[in-house]
Amino acid sequence: MTREGSGRAPYQRAPTALLAPVGRTAIVYPGFLRAAASTVVNTTRYVWSRRRRLTLEGRVAGSEYRNWSGDRRHTAVLHQPSTVEELQEVVRTATSVRVVGSGHSFNDGLATDGATVSLDRLAGIVRIDRDTRRVTVRAGTRLRDLTPALLREGLAFATLASHDAQSIGGILSTDVHGTGRGPAHFSDCVVSLDLVDGTGARHDGLRPDDDRFRAAVGGIGAVGIITGATVQCVEAFTLQQGTRVETSEWAAANLEALDAAHEHVSFYAYPFTPLVHVHTWTRTERPRSFLGAFRESLNEAKAAVAAATLGDATAHWGLLPRTATPTMRLQKPSTLALHSHEAFSRSQYHLHQELEVAVPRERVWEDLAHLLDLYERRYAGQRLPFLLVEVRFTPAGHDASLLGAAVERDSAWLCLCANQSGAVGDYFADVEEWVRTSDARVHLGKWCEGLDAADVARMHGERFARFQEVRRRLDPDGRFTNGFVRRVLGDGARPRTPDGAPPEGVGAAGEQPP
Repeated sequence: MTREGSGRAPYQRAPTALLAPVGRTAIVYPGFLRAAASTVVNTTRYVWSRRRRLTLEGRVAGSEYRNWSGDRRHTAVLHQPSTVEELQEVVRTATSVRVVGSGHSFNDGLATDGATVSLDRLAGIVRIDRDTRRVTVRAGTRLRDLTPALLREGLAFATLASHDAQSIGGILSTDVHGTGRGPAHFSDCVVSLDLVDGTGARHDGLRPDDDRFRAAVGGIGAVGIITGATVQCVEAFTLQQGTRVETSEWAAANLEALDAAHEHVSFYAYPFTPLVHVHTWTRTERPRSFLGAFRESLNEAKAAVAAATLGDATAHWGLLPRTATPTMRLQKPSTLALHSHEAFSRSQYHLHQELEVAVPRERVWEDLAHLLDLYERRYAGQRLPFLLVEVRFTPAGHDASLLGAAVERDSAWLCLCANQSGAVGDYFADVEEWVRTSDARVHLGKWCEGLDAADVARMHGERFARFQEVRRRLDPDGRFTNGFVRRVLGDGARPRTPDGAPPEGVGAAGEQPP
């Protein structure tokens, strides 16, 4: 299968002669050094604090909120409600509201000149029902706090996000996914959720078959603030995690066999090499590895520091075409048996930006080759930061979100992770231009600088129209709309009469719509 207009088989790469470096150039010092130093400091603090603290995490410093990587900042009028009632009052009295959590965001979705709301005090487990294996939690609860508490009760989540600093509210608002042959979105495990809308009204116990639920999940906070959720758990289990290096041709030929043999499969692909990292996770009854979690955290630390230093240095020096394959061949396979949450999620990342798209599963290798080719061709004339592409898979049947990028189809996810140094925005602009002419759907929680509401509407069709109808009902005054939301989702607010009242047929503020 070849991509229309490419003239190349899915796994062929542009000839090396076209990709030769144009001459040795100096590292872009401000970007490179900051990315490398920030990553080293973050990793050192995490290991030194016995895996308790990170520096790369969203936070308020003085009157300013900054996201995890520090490139998105805004002046914050911070509110930290500890009850839903306090949150309702904030919403009713503010002109605009956006919610922040771990700040693991790659766009301006958090920014506001109104109320910046942190749910860190609206956190914790409300109850655990051991008979039904369900947990009810407040939205500000972080995964790193929740999963160990569940383990003590003999419970776990069937799937998880890849970053354990994220909160339940943030995970659901961006419809975070993992990878697997079974349901791989965390929202697929949610039995019900609670929401405060733009009028301050509560919508408790929303079920997955309700469009208010589906609009809140993946709706980037544009219809309301998720305040809590009840999630279906499973009995705690152990995963055997394996990592090895293979060729992309081997990975493509053996994908279905890997999928049949393992519950979860993913790949890391890189420019200028046919080799990929193959990651598998399989349920096992074997004993957990000795010091497994500590060894895994060291593996994370080494990978993060290597990407931020050696990887980025070779990229900026123009050496990637010559070093990519030899570097991959030096890496040895590894196997660890871990608690499921230790295998699913990680804490340490190198400083980077992410743009992620979901494509039809049958097109994964073709589209992956095209995105790597875009990088390689631009690299021939412009130094770019280090890039890896994480490839994950989610099955058809996901219906918990109106704007989820993987709804209604068997999907492959291509997450472009580019170091936060140099001209990452130029490469991502090339990718967004490709998105406009393909059937890829963009993840709205990641980089999304060049796309707008018309693009998102095209991606989602009738589901986008349903989302907008819910949005107009739940946020008639546009309190949850900031500049980013307006660009990617449109204005969304209902028209008002000259005296400021809603049009006939629209409920008064504070009423709970049906």
